[in-house]
Amino acid sequence: MNQQLGKQLFPSDKYYHASLIFVGLWLTYIYFAGKYFEYDSEGSIVSFLNRGAILSEFMNYRTKIHEIKKEKIKTYQIYNFLVYRRLSVVYSTKYTDKNIHINISMLSPKKTKYLKLSLDKIIEKNLPNL
Repeated sequence: MNQQLGKQLFPSDKYYHASLIFVGLWLTYIYFAGKYFEYDSEGSIVSFLNRGAILSEFMNYRTKIHEIKKEKIKTYQIYNFLVYRRLSVVYSTKYTDKNIHINISMLSPKKTKYLKLSLDKIIEKNLPNL
């Protein structure tokens, strides 16, 4: 396309290749880190749903669902990296504690605040049980 426009879009091959690399990296980021996050704490079970932002309607191979009883949740932590955010939840099982990692990169700051408030309330209720 750049050749057909008479190199008006990118005057140099350097800019053309740099833009191709940028678009490729951006699509790779969206594919791996761009996941839709859904949280539900109604009832006695907390469910975390994570599914891909691209091609999730046709192929659900990237969908991960974690369902945990509220009384089993011990603690959580949110890791903020430069372009990636992750929620780590520690919960108890019959013999050991398990840790799950959930991608929340596409969650808005307002919804992250509500997620923290909800998890804090659950952990506060669980403190006498531990």
